[in-house]
Amino acid sequence: MKTHRNHGFALIAIVVVLLIIVMIYMADLSAIFGPIDKNAAYDERPWFEEQRLVSRESLPIRQTGKGKKTLILNEHTLAGPVERKNENRGNIEIVIEPNGLAAGHWQCAYEYADSKTSYTITADFTGNIDPTKTFESPEGSNKKLLYFITKGKYKQIKTDAAGKQWLTEAPVYTVGWIDKDYSAKGKIFLMSNDDPESHGNAEYNWQTK
Repeated sequence: MKTHRNHGFALIAIVVVLLIIVMIYMADLSAIFGPIDKNAAYDERPWFEEQRLVSRESLPIRQTGKGKKTLILNEHTLAGPVERKNENRGNIEIVIEPNGLAAGHWQCAYEYADSKTSYTITADFTGNIDPTKTFESPEGSNKKLLYFITKGKYKQIKTDAAGKQWLTEAPVYTVGWIDKDYSAKGKIFLMSNDDPESHGNAEYNWQTK
């Protein structure tokens, strides 16, 4: 009887130790990365999904309409405003072709009144639709939305109050989800350089009118 009791205490002690280790581990993660954001798992990170970009030789992309997925049977132009932190950042236009090709252009110009520093940005990008990806969010999934991913280059000219200018050229990713009525929304990512892990990347939101 005493042996069984000792085994029971030993098991409880092991469980307690494991719980303490888990708590310490989670505390360390919070200290390093900050509070764990449950929505982060649904964030777009197209630089980690470049395998979804296909060559022109791989077109047309097969569209089955499975799950009532949006189909591109005719050429569609997606056009609308771009915003960042509720500030207008120009307009975007993306053409989606029946073979799955996606190509677009974005430009904007704005100025910060306090510093009299102005910016002009132009970007061109190409890519394709990808019917294999399903939209996921904390609220659930939507199999009807059609995903597309593009990559290109952007040019940014920064001009200060004295007229001095700085030119930045780096990769840009534009992604989006197309609904059954061909309305769409998505994001633009301006990379600060060719390093996708750079913390200087800027994220913009866009949607069709």
